Amino acid sequence: MRLIKQNDDDAAAEAAMRGGAIGALKYGTVALFVGGVLHATVPRFRAIRPPQKGWLMVAALLGGFGNGSDTAFTNFERRDREMQIKLANQRRHDILYGSPEENMAAATAAAAAAAASSLSSPATSSESTPASA
Repeated sequence: MRLIKQNDDDAAAEAAMRGGAIGALKYGTVALFVGGVLHATVPRFRAIRPPQKGWLMVAALLGGFGNGSDTAFTNFERRDREMQIKLANQRRHDILYGSPEENMAAATAAAAAAAASSLSSPATSSESTPASA
């Protein structure tokens, strides 16, 4: 696992907590549904006292929270790593081929130079004659 920078830890913690809450909600919903179905259909489950059923529910919530937060944190790190790779590739491209701003400035300068040279020297193509004629 990669260590995150100090300025990213709040964003990472927020993503992990949000993912954990969503995971706990999902797992809790499934556990509640399965518990209801088991209570209605299985006499052995119906005989279990409510506090023990509550602990089963807490176990499902904790499992969902752990799974959801880990998944969200892993996805946060993956997005951060993809961004770092993209920026490194962009810097490498800019070093080799120039940045878009540099290319635009060079094209503008070339167009201005071409426009200035065409304005300063009149068209002489009609005045020139072949030397062999």
